[in-house]
Amino acid sequence: MRFDSVRIGAADHGEAVRQYRLLLGQEGTAAEGLHRFDLQRGAIELVVGEPGLRSLRFRREAGDGAAWSEDPAAYHGLHVLVAAGGDPAPPPPPAAGVPHAIDHVVVQTPDPDRAIALWRDRLGVRLALDREFPQRGLRLLFFRSGGVTLEFSGALGAAGTGPDSLWGLALRVADLAACRARLLGAGVEVSQVRPGQKTGTQVATVRSHDLGVPTLLIQPAG
Repeated sequence: MRFDSVRIGAADHGEAVRQYRLLLGQEGTAAEGLHRFDLQRGAIELVVGEPGLRSLRFRREAGDGAAWSEDPAAYHGLHVLVAAGGDPAPPPPPAAGVPHAIDHVVVQTPDPDRAIALWRDRLGVRLALDREFPQRGLRLLFFRSGGVTLEFSGALGAAGTGPDSLWGLALRVADLAACRARLLGAGVEVSQVRPGQKTGTQVATVRSHDLGVPTLLIQPAG
């Protein structure tokens, strides 16, 4: 199974498409009751519905077993969509100041060990990193699929029973300063650029045109 996209809900579909065209610097395509923005890694789909991150979508690959269910109860509260195999052709490389990939999707979990048992042990998604941050009281799990990171965030020592929940999105851009200048010029509110958590990265927070989804822009190290 390979990560395909995130799906975001919005009450006003037309306005949502307008805002994401500004944010992503592309027109996107309309299909099957949604509007899709394909990136070099991952895609963003906009649908009419309750605002916020609604679901994760994966595509089947050869050899995938029956562990991937279409029942939402199978994913500890996350809505996971399973599509037929075959990856869409990636779009041409964008300009340096336009987001070109989903860097990571943030998921909040009350039980990181439960997440490992599901995503790594049952579903076979690669766990790239399991790290504790005592100074922040956090434990972060980084699962990798389709070049995108699913970042599960939980409290240190947590072993709760509540549902996991989708929280936020980070978009990768080659030239953050140029991206910020473009967005500010289009009327999008963006924070000042600051150092990211990972050494050498730079980040800025989108503060409008995000449909209520916490959104980070990140320029990789180097």
